[in-house]
Amino acid sequence: MLRSRRFKNDEQAIELPINIVVMLVVGMVALAALLAIIPKSKENLSVDIIDVKVSDDPTTKGNTAKVVGAADHAVTVNIKVYDKNNNPVEKASATLTGGGGFGTDQTNKTGLAHLYLGGSSGSMVTIRPNQQSVELKLVVKANGFYDYEDERAVLLIQTRD
Repeated sequence: MLRSRRFKNDEQAIELPINIVVMLVVGMVALAALLAIIPKSKENLSVDIIDVKVSDDPTTKGNTAKVVGAADHAVTVNIKVYDKNNNPVEKASATLTGGGGFGTDQTNKTGLAHLYLGGSSGSMVTIRPNQQSVELKLVVKANGFYDYEDERAVLLIQTRD
């Protein structure tokens, strides 16, 4: 009985719940401040391959082109990059690789990029006599967006005409 009177009269006993409440409030304020500085979530990119041109052959709409014979070929690919609302994405970096070739470009105000594999801006695509096709990988990166990757973005099919 003597012990319970001491507890009732002890003013330090009330400090524990107050300390817990104060720590909880300070923790919530710190969490709110941390969440306020986290950047907005990223969006997905949409990429359309407009056309493909191989060496001096005619331009082919879409992502597939025929290549006559085994050799080194210059390839030109035109793409357009959009955001989720179908608005063009400016200054997105696009890279196309495959078949020993590579090419890079940056999108303009309308979201267009012209990727050249061969010539002064990149290396040519090599198609060997025993290859039926070559797949070119497309990677597009832009600030505020998830990276876009397509391992089989462009298909070059060898014909023997």
